[in-house]
Amino acid sequence: MKKVLISISIIILFFLFIYIIETRLSMPSGVQMKIDEIATGYEGIIFDKFSVRKTKPTHLKIKTATGFFEISPYQKIVDSAEVGDSLIKPANQNFVYLKKRNGQVQEIFYTKLSMKTRNHRSFPKEWKKKWMESSEWDK
Repeated sequence: MKKVLISISIIILFFLFIYIIETRLSMPSGVQMKIDEIATGYEGIIFDKFSVRKTKPTHLKIKTATGFFEISPYQKIVDSAEVGDSLIKPANQNFVYLKKRNGQVQEIFYTKLSMKTRNHRSFPKEWKKKWMESSEWDK
């Protein structure tokens, strides 16, 4: 009987350990993706607007001094952008400067931040109260 209780206790402790690891130490990939998007900075020219499905464009192909990369920013950026416009994304900021070929510059937030993401324990504390306009849709 004592061996059975010890075995059951070990099994319970094992599952409790797994639960703690899953809930406390792991970070949802969406939160890390948002952190990475905000942390990244670049400056480039919009080379292409495209969609991965049969819809209006949802992605941009950016040409920088080091090469090409693709982004899927806030839809207003894609809608406002034209091939040949410049896009400046400051590092550690959730906005971009979209510089039109006619010289007009628009400041647009880069990505939507849900309140769940904003309040996640892994989201940087110094960013929690910044760029609130990017979370207005989630209230």
